[in-house]
Amino acid sequence: MTTRQVTYDRAYGSLVRTATQSGIEVKPVYTPQDIADIDYERDIGLPGQYPFTRGIYPEMYRNRLWLKAFIVCYATPEETNRAFKEYIAAGQTGLRILTDTTTLSGVDPDHPLARYDIMCNGNPTFALTEYETMLDGIPLEDVDYESANSTPSGSFFTAVFLVGLVEKMGCDIKRLRGTNINDPIQAFILYGTPEFPMDLARRVTTDLIEFGAKYTPRWHPSTPDGYNMRDAGIDTFRELAFCIANIIQYYGDAIKERGVKLDDFRPMVFSTSAESDFFETACKFRALRRMWARIAKERLGATKPDSMKCRIAIRTAANSMYPQKPINNTARVAYQILGAVLGGVQSIDPSGIDEVFGEPSPESRIFELDIQHIIAHELNVPLVADPLAGSYYVEWLTKRIEEGTWKILNEIDAQGGMWAALKSGWLKQQFDIPTINLYKEIEEGKRLIVGVNSFKGEDGAISRAIIDSAYKVPADPKRFGAIDKVKRLRATRDERKVVDSLNELYRATRDGENIVRPAIEAAKAYATVGEMVGAIRMASGYCYDPYEMVQTPPFMKHLEPSANR
Repeated sequence: MTTRQVTYDRAYGSLVRTATQSGIEVKPVYTPQDIADIDYERDIGLPGQYPFTRGIYPEMYRNRLWLKAFIVCYATPEETNRAFKEYIAAGQTGLRILTDTTTLSGVDPDHPLARYDIMCNGNPTFALTEYETMLDGIPLEDVDYESANSTPSGSFFTAVFLVGLVEKMGCDIKRLRGTNINDPIQAFILYGTPEFPMDLARRVTTDLIEFGAKYTPRWHPSTPDGYNMRDAGIDTFRELAFCIANIIQYYGDAIKERGVKLDDFRPMVFSTSAESDFFETACKFRALRRMWARIAKERLGATKPDSMKCRIAIRTAANSMYPQKPINNTARVAYQILGAVLGGVQSIDPSGIDEVFGEPSPESRIFELDIQHIIAHELNVPLVADPLAGSYYVEWLTKRIEEGTWKILNEIDAQGGMWAALKSGWLKQQFDIPTINLYKEIEEGKRLIVGVNSFKGEDGAISRAIIDSAYKVPADPKRFGAIDKVKRLRATRDERKVVDSLNELYRATRDGENIVRPAIEAAKAYATVGEMVGAIRMASGYCYDPYEMVQTPPFMKHLEPSANR
């Protein structure tokens, strides 16, 4: 018998970095001298007290666990409705909605460019009919609904359809609660948004904030989307700075132009990412709360303690889910959730362990709920508020993240704010550099990813099962059924009501009025997303179709500029 000789290397697998994921150089050990300039009352304080570094509630999770809120949007509203009910029974406590790429682009399923985007990333919610089916049998009041639609039109119409559905069901829109991931500045950087150019995106965002302050104070109309920005490759400093600067921009515009007050809303919400760097992730959330408390009070005029708090919603990092040895993704998701809990967040949306292969499977979703149940009820992590507080390293790292974020915020102020930074091209440059550095580090082995560039191995039976389990987009015949569906809707609805409501939406847009209420009424008349986008665009001096491929519908021809000369 021959034996295979192996070489023993005790140093194999030793550390290759002395810095955090975002490049913060750290020492081997921290002492009281490293936090000598931190004042406990001023900078840390008690949970539930300004500046809320340690959390926004005195006992944190003892009385109020985080929301278990992940995206539920399969190919059809019927499938999505069944999934919502299954996941609610398994412990989901926040309902997160995502529409397909077609709807996010502001067009209907029968648009020439939509054909192969139908049902990608979610179901085509082109009209209120789809929301009626998707949320059938699910309470609409006092339930936390989160919109994951971050394009300007996608965010706008999620709010419009939800409010319209609540009213059609005879419920009180003041009891609609949740968050609207509405961040047009990041959408311009990451996706491009031809349906609502910059002036329109700014207009509809300000309209949503004004409407929300008056009529839906428990529904946050504009939540910055740090998660997708982080997923595009930026670091912690930029993620926090861009989120905070976007809130200053959007709500600052509404305060100056519409007389809105920050005190009109529930505590602000930030949508962020939970990364694999455990301590950097936990400290990031502590720094965000402290910074926001001071900005809300000193810059945006908040007078109520609640208005100085911020609720943090996270999604675990999809860019840390790898196709190689996907069983490792289970550990990544679990530790990212744990880091978020130790950081004191209010809502957790785990990426699917099989998400890199398709939409997360139902079993993957139940597993991600069970991880959170285990952390809450078996690990007993929530027993104490902010258990990491007082660690020399944690307090130093929290302060270091805050300092780096303030530096970038000052640069944004020097640009004249986020809209100006977007127009100048400065903002786009901020995304390019970290992304290039990240992939260079992985390629050169300066950042180890287990199973990808280190500790490689063959996929076993469990990994292969994860690969096979992901939910795949349906075959073309099922997907193209959405085209027939929108055509049937147009043939069966009351066209007079549709025309009247679109006329009013056009008029309000043209006359500079708040367009949220007219859009809600158009939605309740079963106007489609594409038609409402077209009416808003034409009233703003643009052509009906953002891609200039579809003619104005006959019943809207009178709204064309040439028809009004």
